[in-house]
Amino acid sequence: MRRMRGRLAGAWPAAQTTVVGAIGASLIVRGFLISLVTALVPIAMPPVAITADQATPCVGGAMQVVAHEDDDLIFQNPDILHDIDAGRCVRTVFVTAGDAAQGELYWKSRENGSRAAYARMAGVANTWTTTDAGVPGHAVRLQTLIGAPQVSLVFMRLPDGDRTGAGLVVHEHESLRRLWQGQIASIGAVDGSTRYTEAGLRTALAELMDMFEPTTVRTLDWTIAFGHGDHADHTATALLTRAASLDYPSGHTLLAYGGYPTWTRLVNVTGVDLRAKESTFLAYAVHDRKLCLDPWCPIDVVYSMRLSRQYVVASESMGNSARERGVRVTASSENLAFGQGADRAVDGYALGDPSARAREWATEGGGVGSWIRLEYPSPTTIDGVVLYDRPNLRDQITAAVLEFSDGSTVALGALPNNGSGLTVGFPARTVTSVRVLVTAVSATTRNVGLAELETYATRPGSSAGPDATRAAFAPTSGVGLHAVGTSGREPSN
Repeated sequence: MRRMRGRLAGAWPAAQTTVVGAIGASLIVRGFLISLVTALVPIAMPPVAITADQATPCVGGAMQVVAHEDDDLIFQNPDILHDIDAGRCVRTVFVTAGDAAQGELYWKSRENGSRAAYARMAGVANTWTTTDAGVPGHAVRLQTLIGAPQVSLVFMRLPDGDRTGAGLVVHEHESLRRLWQGQIASIGAVDGSTRYTEAGLRTALAELMDMFEPTTVRTLDWTIAFGHGDHADHTATALLTRAASLDYPSGHTLLAYGGYPTWTRLVNVTGVDLRAKESTFLAYAVHDRKLCLDPWCPIDVVYSMRLSRQYVVASESMGNSARERGVRVTASSENLAFGQGADRAVDGYALGDPSARAREWATEGGGVGSWIRLEYPSPTTIDGVVLYDRPNLRDQITAAVLEFSDGSTVALGALPNNGSGLTVGFPARTVTSVRVLVTAVSATTRNVGLAELETYATRPGSSAGPDATRAAFAPTSGVGLHAVGTSGREPSN
């Protein structure tokens, strides 16, 4: 797939876009008021501009594939915030225009809101370059944040399918649900730029993954059936992304984030994370005229409930040997009283304290000298790892060593302190075990550990080709897929 990337480089003329203010004179007062609210939302510290090494390509980052321009901000934050804070490469793909039959001015204003929100998260000016994403046969808009070029957005601009997925009259009832279920042969972008069959859309999503080369792919909830509480565009996007994930030939973990039904679950986003998430969402909301965020608006209550929650409801690993059947996981110590055993580091969920304590491995009073070991049931080739520190801000690994059964080692620097993933590549080796030995920790560390440890022979950017990876691309069993679904009803997107 990589050979075809440059074929449509000219489909979108290179341009620089600067986004300013709300659209239209009728929004000036509203824009001022919400901007004032945004400025007054307390956060832990002013946004800091994070820049990646310009000589280093974006490999091993996180890609989000969502239906609408606010899905990522509501359902996948603060995880995206943490990645951007850590300087990780982040790209979000918006499959629909989220137009709600409101016309071009409205869906373009939502795109403006997305750009404003990501600039806010990165702490840089809201100025972007615009190019073609390079998907063969399709014009797809790719925008890159100039002040933080590791942050980028893709707008596919397909029609909003309405809450039920029946489609809107203005789009002749074209929708992602109807495309997925075979009720229509194709679906066209609202700007007339391109059309996709169902197979073509899956291929386009796989191409976008292959070009960005993430080790983490986030989407919405594929575990819930159509018509059971979530927006049909959310469900269809998740199903399409899950199918495309199987055609992405590099090792990665695919995560499903709960949508509307999560409002019935316990609050799990609080404190600094909640304040930063609210501030980011308000940066978007200035541009969405359908949102009423005044205290007396019912929708304000709904969004408050959504913002205070983030739930990963399913996880599938592709090519991650740490989760293969028969892998034995041991550690220097583990806190079983809180469910923080060594096996939690390979459960497919890079989560931990404070939002999901039982999803991480934690030692009992461990620091320098602590370790965790994976023993494979047969010789296993590895050319990269992804490590996620415990997401609390107290305990941090600041240096470690990978020790392999063949006697080789790889030195590691500090892991991001907020639980974001660190991808480390090295020459491939075939081994029967790997041990992570902690050699330095932060001064505040009391119980060192990991939220997740992934090992790959097909990491993004490696020399392994698609044929070498297909065999590993059934979702991993062993530790296995964990899926949770709830149902409920609430106002539409």
